[in-house]
Amino acid sequence: MAAYLTRFEGALPPSFFRQLVVLVPLLAVARVGANYIFGVYRIMWRYVGLPEALRFVQSVGAVSVVLVLIRLLLIEHSHYFVIPIGVIVIEGTLTFIAMTGARFLPRILAERYSNENAARSEATLLVGAGRGGLAIAKEALRHPDLGIRPVGFVDDDQSKSGLEILGLRVMGTLADVERVVRTTAATRLIITTESIPSKTILDLMDRCRPLNVNVRIVPRLFELLGSQNAAEQLREVQIEDLLSRDPIPPSLSMTDLKQIYGGKTVLVTGAGGSIGSELCRQLQLTEPKRLLLVERDETNLFEINRELARNELADRCLPILLDITHTRDLEAVLQQYKPDVIFHAAAFEHVPMMERFPFEAVRNNIFGTHKLAQLAIEHGVESFVMISTDKAVNPTSVMGASKRFAEQVVHYLAPEGTTKFSCVRFGNVLGSRGSVVGIFREQIQRRQPLTVTHPEATRYFMTIPEASNLVIQAATLGDNGEIFLLDMGEPVKIIDLARQMIHLSGATEKEIPIQIVGTRPGEKLFEELRTDIETISKTPLRKVFRCEPEPVDGKMVETILERLSFPVRARDAEGVRACMRDLQIGYEQPPTEADRDQLA
Repeated sequence: MAAYLTRFEGALPPSFFRQLVVLVPLLAVARVGANYIFGVYRIMWRYVGLPEALRFVQSVGAVSVVLVLIRLLLIEHSHYFVIPIGVIVIEGTLTFIAMTGARFLPRILAERYSNENAARSEATLLVGAGRGGLAIAKEALRHPDLGIRPVGFVDDDQSKSGLEILGLRVMGTLADVERVVRTTAATRLIITTESIPSKTILDLMDRCRPLNVNVRIVPRLFELLGSQNAAEQLREVQIEDLLSRDPIPPSLSMTDLKQIYGGKTVLVTGAGGSIGSELCRQLQLTEPKRLLLVERDETNLFEINRELARNELADRCLPILLDITHTRDLEAVLQQYKPDVIFHAAAFEHVPMMERFPFEAVRNNIFGTHKLAQLAIEHGVESFVMISTDKAVNPTSVMGASKRFAEQVVHYLAPEGTTKFSCVRFGNVLGSRGSVVGIFREQIQRRQPLTVTHPEATRYFMTIPEASNLVIQAATLGDNGEIFLLDMGEPVKIIDLARQMIHLSGATEKEIPIQIVGTRPGEKLFEELRTDIETISKTPLRKVFRCEPEPVDGKMVETILERLSFPVRARDAEGVRACMRDLQIGYEQPPTEADRDQLA
């Protein structure tokens, strides 16, 4: 009606008045029908934005196009259909304005109320005016209960300076942080981007500490799997943020992984360990038919099963208390549940402890792997993935030598059946139990000196979620016992790691000194990811490389397995070391106490 009055400036001719009376109810029904078809009535008004406005355009445009077609095609049949083009355009425009206005008004009022409450929240400066910063700002404006009141952005892209996002100004670059903090009276700084270098994070913390500004950071991609939004997951800057590499999107999306693992029975050994538990968390999201959690430690099994039970897919998880060295029990599990995929993460991994109990390292890491791989072949498992370690390269410890021989066992058994075998080799994972990071954290909490074995000791590091995700992806490539290496980035000096952790705690090296204690039995100063003989090639997956293993002598493998069985049963540590030395993998038997006394 407003369109007709506007078109004819209020003086509506009688013929068009009759047309209006006929058209209004028909058009009202058409508009409501179009809104229903395009899902306008499913939209929650408080969260109307650009995607919803585009849906309004589609609904309004569809009906207006139909009116134009009727006007052009039926012009000679009835004067009722000779609708002026100007009326159609004005009606469509007014309808769009009314639809969007009616829906934006509740949001405007809600955000105005939120802004009044936000005035009592903590003034927050956002680092990064990209998608991450926009997401945090939106969530803060919509949910004042988060206690975040954004006051502006800083971003290293100088072209953004002076621009506004959601009414918040980009107030400068990272070099202007101190000035912006003083200008805005911000008491909190949130790093909203994953791509910020670790050196920049440290620099920001250094500059914010004298200003009493609390620094927070958004979680990384792998930490947000299954989470609702980043704003609710804000946390303090951790050592993982300073050691992690620039993030690269995974080659396989969760949709891809669901197509690969969805509907299959997946078995994970060592399901309660650091890597095993994270594998279970991520595999559960791929919606397998059944996820078998195999673990020998009752407490660890209870904890991971309790955690996964909170998920809506909990009914697909089955905890199994089992030691993989118990062959009969293991065979019964495979016979009953018939797994399609096995992720073998069960292993003894602590170097000093395995130096004291080398026969246990062999029993679990070698014989456990051998029996599990044999049973996988016998029961027609589709794929078998063994988690290996960089300590298997040129090993100086029994643990490393046992993992290296386990790789050879897998490679030796690969051609025997239809099971696709592979190994995934990577370095240290941040936050795993017994890792150097955990030890340093405990020492810092107790205000004790941080113990470093050697000033030149270096290690590769990767976060547990990233390593687990890459293992799941690499498992799709396995075929004939290949070894896949994960891109671990650059090695990190342990003494530098100690200094960074002291720095993060807010202390100084005077308050928490670093103490050099010397290397422990079996430890190396630096780790390697491959031998000189092994060749590396790229794979279709980013951060995953194929390593062609050295040829394996099957007779030698069988002979060593038979020889090892005797000292293992006898719990003969020196006998185990002697057998491992004969593997010709670079392992050297450490000097005995008698040798040390003689050298002395």
